[in-house]
Amino acid sequence: TPCKYPGKNIAFHVNEGSTDYWLSLLVEFEDGDGDVGSMHIREANSDEWLEMNHVWGANWCIISGPLKGPFSVKLTTLSAGRTLSARDVIPRNWSPKATYTSRLNFKL
Repeated sequence: TPCKYPGKNIAFHVNEGSTDYWLSLLVEFEDGDGDVGSMHIREANSDEWLEMNHVWGANWCIISGPLKGPFSVKLTTLSAGRTLSARDVIPRNWSPKATYTSRLNFKL
């Protein structure tokens, strides 16, 4: 059953304990199949997408650093292979336990 969040866009919650060297994100309000197959982030002033590791559920993390925001986030669905990129969705001065909302969502 596809997930439906009318009027909501995909949001990224920075999990507690995240630092410039260990960034953990929870994906929220993803319409469609709800099956993120891969997730990447891109740091400020970079062309390189860094692969995040799936931890559990909708939680993803990356160990690298120091990581410098703002961060763009790219999601790719597992079943359909659809991709969305939220540019600079996580600001330079991000903080743990904060949620940052994109202007995007998958079409149903």
